[in-house]
Amino acid sequence: MSLENPSPLAIALTLWNIGIVSEQNLIAWADAQILAIEKPAYDLLEIATKGAKVCLKQGLIETIPIALGYSEEFFIRAYLLNLECDGSIKSFIAWVSHNCCGSTEIPEASLGYHLENLYCDCEDVDAAIAMLRVELPKIMPRCESFATMFLEQVSGLELCI
Repeated sequence: MSLENPSPLAIALTLWNIGIVSEQNLIAWADAQILAIEKPAYDLLEIATKGAKVCLKQGLIETIPIALGYSEEFFIRAYLLNLECDGSIKSFIAWVSHNCCGSTEIPEASLGYHLENLYCDCEDVDAAIAMLRVELPKIMPRCESFATMFLEQVSGLELCI
């Protein structure tokens, strides 16, 4: 599925798929969408009644989560990250360290490789946290630009971050 003109349901499923939205919150959002639309789509009705896990596993719906690349998922996770919360930062660094890929010319990949080195190779979590707090604000405009465009299409969807 393309990132060009994704449906709100595809975005909601994507956020659920990457763990940013719970199944319960996805169903609540689908219920609200159904009430707001005169003729809700079949896929929306199925999600509301059976949940995403069942619908996707059994192939009951046509709408599927968008396959995000590292950068796109990084942008969303970074945008939602609270830089004041060490627990959230550690989770973000762990995700980056296990998922980072791409050219070192790409700022989010370059940062990811540096964080991976500090976190995995050097086992220096404090240095990784310090680096993230300094470097992430420099690329936050890129993160914000993508994430807001993506998230604004699913207003009312409660996130787990």
